[in-house]
Amino acid sequence: MRSTVTWCCRFDNSSKMAINVLDVSAFRNIGRAQVEFSPRLTLLVGSNGQGKTNLLEAVYVLLQGRDFRTAQEREAIQEGEPVAWLQATGEIQGRPETWRHRIQRQPSRRTHQGPVVPVVLFSPDDVYLAKGSPERRRRFLDLLLAPHDRHYARSIRAYHRLLLQRNRALKEAALQTVVDDFTPLLVKEGLYIWQRRRETLAALLPLAMAIHSQLAPGEALETALKFGGSLEPIADEGSYYQLINARRGEERARQTTLVGPHRDDVVFRLNQRDTTLYASQGQLRTLALSTKLATHRWLWNETGIRPIILLDDVLSELDSARREALLAAVSTTEQQTIVTDTEPRSYASLEPKILHVERGDVRAWNPPPTRA
Repeated sequence: MRSTVTWCCRFDNSSKMAINVLDVSAFRNIGRAQVEFSPRLTLLVGSNGQGKTNLLEAVYVLLQGRDFRTAQEREAIQEGEPVAWLQATGEIQGRPETWRHRIQRQPSRRTHQGPVVPVVLFSPDDVYLAKGSPERRRRFLDLLLAPHDRHYARSIRAYHRLLLQRNRALKEAALQTVVDDFTPLLVKEGLYIWQRRRETLAALLPLAMAIHSQLAPGEALETALKFGGSLEPIADEGSYYQLINARRGEERARQTTLVGPHRDDVVFRLNQRDTTLYASQGQLRTLALSTKLATHRWLWNETGIRPIILLDDVLSELDSARREALLAAVSTTEQQTIVTDTEPRSYASLEPKILHVERGDVRAWNPPPTRA
C-alpha cells in the first residue's frame, strides 16, 4: 500500500481542533453518508452492529492516516465495491482544513491527504489496559509516544531488531560468541525507551488521578513502570550492564534476553490494591478511561493541538453518576467529543447533538412521540 502522510505543524497551546462535516462512501456498512458534528458533543445512537463504530473509525482514519481496527485497510472497503473514500472538513485554530483518505482494493493502495493530528480513542478493548497482558500496556505507551517522538520511534524499531538478533544468537550454539556484540546498542536504545516511558507515566499520573477522582470519588489511583527484569528503576548504562551480566548464565540457559523494556509492565492500583486481582469491571473501565483521557492533556502539551475525543461504547457499563461525570468532563466549549451509545440517554444540560445510526444510514434523532 502506498500512503502520502504529512505531520501537522505546531500550533498555539490553546488550539482547538474540530471536524465539521464528514463524508463517507463505501466504508464498512456505510454506502454513502454525510454527517455534521457538533463542535462540542455529538452522540451516535443505535442498536449494536448498525455502524456507529464505523463512523468513529472513519474519523480516526482521516485524522491519523491509519486504521485502528485492521492492518489491512482494504478490509474496510464495502463488499462489492472497488474503492472506499473518506473526506472531512474542519478547522484547526480557526483555520479551515480538509482531510481525504482513499482505499483501493485492486491493486491494494491507499492515499491520504491532510495533516495527521492526535486523537484520543477509547474502545471496549481498552478495558484490558488495567487487567490484560503486559504487552497491551507496553503497546499503549508505544502508540502514545512513537508518533510524537521520532527518537523514540527509531529506538523502538532498532531495539526490537537488535533483540531478535541477540535472541537468535542465544539460541544457536554457533552464534554464542557474538551475543555480547549486540549488547551495547541494545543498552543504548533500551535506556532511552525506559527514560521516555518513565517520564511519560510521571506526567500522566497526576492527570489520570484528577480525572479518576471526578469519575470515581473516594478511589485513589496509582500507577508505576515496572522495569523489565529489574526490581529497581534503571537510571544509567552501568546499572543496565550490571543487570545483564548478573543474568548472563540464566539467559544462556533459557536462550532469551531477560532484561530490557520488552519485559516492562505498567502496574495499576486502586486504594493500594492491585487492579488485576481486585478491581470490578466498572472500576477497570473507569481506570482505563481516566488513563486514556489523561493522554488528551499530554498530547495537547506535546503537539499544541487539543485532540478530538472518540468514545466507543463507553457508557453502557458505567452507572448513571459516572456517566454524567464523564460526559460533563469531556463536554466543553473548547473540546469536540463524539460518543457512541445504544440509546439517547437524558443529558439535557449538556445539549448534545444526537444522530441515529441504522444499517449504515445516519439521520438526526427523532424521539418517538410521548403517549398522552
